Amino acid sequence: MAQNLQQLKKRIKTSNSIAQIAKAMEMISASKIRKAQDSVEKHNPYSRKIKSIVQRIITDQDLYSKEMEKFLKESDGKRLVYIISPDKGLAGGLVVNLLKTVSAYLRNDDYIVVIGKKASSDVTRHGYNILASFEMGTKFPSYNDIYPMIDIARKFYISGEVTKVSVIYTEFKNMLVQKPVVEEIFPIKPDQEFKELAIDYLFEPSPFDVLKELLPFYFEVEFYSAIMNAYASEQAARMAAMKNAKDNAKDISTSLTNIYNRSRQEKITNELLDLANGQQGM
Repeated sequence: MAQNLQQLKKRIKTSNSIAQIAKAMEMISASKIRKAQDSVEKHNPYSRKIKSIVQRIITDQDLYSKEMEKFLKESDGKRLVYIISPDKGLAGGLVVNLLKTVSAYLRNDDYIVVIGKKASSDVTRHGYNILASFEMGTKFPSYNDIYPMIDIARKFYISGEVTKVSVIYTEFKNMLVQKPVVEEIFPIKPDQEFKELAIDYLFEPSPFDVLKELLPFYFEVEFYSAIMNAYASEQAARMAAMKNAKDNAKDISTSLTNIYNRSRQEKITNELLDLANGQQGM
């Protein structure tokens, strides 16, 4: 009985420690999400302007030229696929769901650029053609972090070595929902719902040249949006997972404490009975 009580005390202490660790990780993730939301708000005006100019060029029939078809029409050829995942686990089913989407989308002849250790180990294990691998990191990604990543797309797509550039990541919808998605950035898809005030633009030297110069910036804002979504999704999933772990640990601790108290009371009662029986025997 004494040994069982000692074991129960150790398990209660362990459960309380796990609850404290999970609570700390939950609070860290919550803090990181707030920072991510602030960064998204600051990034949105620049992103919207770049996309607006690109859509203005490709949806205006008066500005359209045969040269633009290279960036607008799909053609057969190799694909460049970016995969964005966390470096670490403890994020619920986020990594598993993302890797299922990756497995369903990839082809054996794709060029792969991996951001995040979780996807890197999975893609390497399946023998895909990895051009480069980067760490996702634990801090919010900055523009300086993504330049080496997007230079690969600039080199391979502009040169014509690949005909499509896609990004697979987890989209942040809200604190409870994060969904893995495949976004095909190049070739650019015209937005049929795009509308702008009838303003005359003068493009120098030509709309095609402006579009060609804007392509790296267009990919930059699209890719940065994807990596911000992936980061926010990771923190939201981890916060939810740590909250569940904390609650479960507290429930286990409460249950074990009740068992400990009952066992201790039973031991005291038995000792009193033994004492009473001994006195009667005298």
